Amino acid sequence: MGQKDEIVWLDSPNHIFSIKVAWEQLRIHHQMVEWHDIVWFKNVVPRHSFLLWMAVQQKLTNQDRLHRFGIHGPNRCPLCLHNNEDHNHLFFECSYTKTIRWDVCDRCDIPRMTKGWDEWIRWATVTWHGKSFVNFSRKLSFPATVYHVWQERNVRIFVGMSRTSNLFFNQIECIIRDKLDLMRNILPTNENKRI
Repeated sequence: MGQKDEIVWLDSPNHIFSIKVAWEQLRIHHQMVEWHDIVWFKNVVPRHSFLLWMAVQQKLTNQDRLHRFGIHGPNRCPLCLHNNEDHNHLFFECSYTKTIRWDVCDRCDIPRMTKGWDEWIRWATVTWHGKSFVNFSRKLSFPATVYHVWQERNVRIFVGMSRTSNLFFNQIECIIRDKLDLMRNILPTNENKRI
């Protein structure tokens, strides 16, 4: 008698409720995938990361995926109009995409690779560690390129318009440059100046 009731959160070390403790208690814990650092990192554009996350898992609804679900239509890459559209072709083998990717690679000092989408993901995961300006620019360029390739693909399919590869690359370069301009304390090294 005379005591007040007290609400406590038993799963918290100090018995005080917090969103973080509640989230950790409710969420399903999975082992972190090896490519998480090239998809989710500080200062990335969230819509670019989300789309790259879908692409890395090959979950984007491209023509090849629709065919596997029994939805049949033209399975032709809308960018080059030559090959069937799957993730590897769309983001890596397509001649239109390859031109863009190589321009981005040259701009961000990334070696040109020709091994395929999955190999590219593995290589970037192993190579782009650390917080250097160069690695940050590379990590920004990758999701931006994938996002804009997907956007260009959709505009061509659903609107019937297209951009030249130069205009496409300039848009990606502008987005990356704007994001890099926000960074502070960048050392003026030769490698940084090149990017």
